[in-house]
Amino acid sequence: MTQLTGRMTWRRMTMAVMLTGALLVGTGVAAPVPVHAAAAEFSVKDTVNVSGMGELEVTPDVAYAELAIDTRGKTAAEAQKQNAVLFEKVKQVLTSKYGVQEKDLKTVNFSVNPEYKYVENKEPQIIGYQAQHAVRVTYRDLNRLGSLVDAATDAGVNRVVRIQFDTEKRTDYEAQVLEKAVQHAAKKASALAKAAGREAGAALTITESGADWSPIRVMYDAAASPSDMKKDVASTSLQGGLIKLNAQVQIQYQLK
Repeated sequence: MTQLTGRMTWRRMTMAVMLTGALLVGTGVAAPVPVHAAAAEFSVKDTVNVSGMGELEVTPDVAYAELAIDTRGKTAAEAQKQNAVLFEKVKQVLTSKYGVQEKDLKTVNFSVNPEYKYVENKEPQIIGYQAQHAVRVTYRDLNRLGSLVDAATDAGVNRVVRIQFDTEKRTDYEAQVLEKAVQHAAKKASALAKAAGREAGAALTITESGADWSPIRVMYDAAASPSDMKKDVASTSLQGGLIKLNAQVQIQYQLK
């Protein structure tokens, strides 16, 4: 009997503990909030979020000139052969006179296509073939760029597609423009904190929105005749101007 009473008492205590836990859950009583969670909530409230902009203008140090040779012939082989002869002349001038290396001379387009004569109510007739060979020349002596284009057109280039001025130090300049963006954000955070009677503390998060640059492009009229193109290029000193780089960052600062 005594053992039975003891077992019943132990069961009542167990049920009481279980019932107490159920009541706590049922009445919505939450467990104590960890200290680190409360601190995190506090830190989010005592922050300021700002954006920063950085801008930089740099002098170009490289140019990419896309030069093309267009030739025509009665047959595809004739058009292609004429084109190959002119290309060798152009290549010789670029490499021997202007020091363009093989790795800086890249073919970007080559094609041989028929040319048609269209007459109403008749099938188009092939009247010849056109061969096109366009190369991209990477050139770093920008003071001689205009002279290079003149020499190339004298050797056989009859179409200057475009010239683009750019920089090969983009990685270095991006680092500089990002630093400017962070400095700009820090000044804004300091001003906002001061206006609120606080001080800006350490940066908690930094997000880069990306760096962008605007290379300078000089476009030519593809339909211009070789004589007109030579005259225009020869009378113009090709200038790259300044390349603009910009970057944006988002920074969260702690408030003191």
